[in-house]
Amino acid sequence: MSNTKLLSFLFAVTFFVACSEDDPVIEYVTVTETVVETVTVEVEAQPTVPEVQTVGTGGVTYIEEDTTWTNDRIWLMDGKIVVRGGATLTVEAGTIVKAETDEGADATVLIIAKGGMINAVGTADNPIIFTDKDDQIGYDDNGISPNRVPTDMGKWGCVIVLGNASTGTDTGQADIEGVATGYDWTNYGGSDDTENSGNIEYVSIRHSGKELNAGEELQGLTLGGVGSGTTVENLEIVGSNDDGIEIFGGSVNVTNLFIYNNGDDAIDLDQAYKGTISNAVVVMDVGTDNVFEFDGTEDSTDTIDGAFTVQNVTAYGNANAERGYYGDWKSDATCFTSNVVYKNFKAGSTIKGIDADTYGGLGTEATVGSLLFSNLDFVTTDALADIFSATSVTDYADIAETLSEQAASTGADESVFGWTLYVRGE
Repeated sequence: MSNTKLLSFLFAVTFFVACSEDDPVIEYVTVTETVVETVTVEVEAQPTVPEVQTVGTGGVTYIEEDTTWTNDRIWLMDGKIVVRGGATLTVEAGTIVKAETDEGADATVLIIAKGGMINAVGTADNPIIFTDKDDQIGYDDNGISPNRVPTDMGKWGCVIVLGNASTGTDTGQADIEGVATGYDWTNYGGSDDTENSGNIEYVSIRHSGKELNAGEELQGLTLGGVGSGTTVENLEIVGSNDDGIEIFGGSVNVTNLFIYNNGDDAIDLDQAYKGTISNAVVVMDVGTDNVFEFDGTEDSTDTIDGAFTVQNVTAYGNANAERGYYGDWKSDATCFTSNVVYKNFKAGSTIKGIDADTYGGLGTEATVGSLLFSNLDFVTTDALADIFSATSVTDYADIAETLSEQAASTGADESVFGWTLYVRGE
């Protein structure tokens, strides 16, 4: 090999080696890119719930289609709110309904007309409350008014339900007294004793009974010609300026009734009513007149007649009562009054009257044409003869007795009234 070829070979090897040592280093780097995209979504605006929603503007306001009063606001009635035939007013459990406090003929009244319906169904934990505008109660008050007391009376009108059941008048119908004249929606009565005007359950009606005219007051709840298909149970009436409940004719049954501080008669039944009042408590105010005021039919021919039952009642008198009668069974009343306990009445209290025309003494059930009694217990030191002294009854020992304390298992079952103002100690 020549020197020239040897040098060329060595140069080539040297060049190869040099190039290998200087090769670049390749690194792979992962790059993550975050892309932010803004998307605009249109959301339907939610309606603002008013704190108070007013129904009516005074005068007469008609509800002519199914309507619901919800428990997310306070409902304020203004004027005569009339639920027309064919319409149903639903009031949700726990709802607070207030009423304007106008005077006289302008008093606010809720009226369920013939053919209309009310479904006011509360619960023991969430009763429905009807009260007046000036009652400051709200949904955070747990059913207890911060300013009203049970003796506050006559601050607004009342609740009236009118139906198509038979009613003891000459025509079988009548117009509800005092509310308005010249309107068809004041009429009640008919021939359907099983008609259904709706449901009233766990409802508290407070501070009602506004005076319309001299001698014309509204009650807590008024039922006119209401049939047995209607449910009325677990009802509390507080501070009615007139009667607690008044029923004109019809055949509706009322169960678990609590009347607390009313101005006239606690339970007033008229015009051939033929239903049953069962399990009731009456707590009388200083100005309450009677526990019961019962009348017979007003049909002059006695064609439309009826007999009702009132049973399982406890009545608490008032030690400072101005009157405080045990009851007045008058005007040819025909009914069966049974298992009634009277306690805490002022000494010297008496039965106001028992109609001699229909009185039949001891009985076991309601009978048309007869005024019958059983198990009237008076917890008092007064003599039984003195209690009946204003009546012509002589066989009172057959139907009544005096006791030093209430006997077990008599009167009302008061355990079902734990939801009421009275039992809650308010």
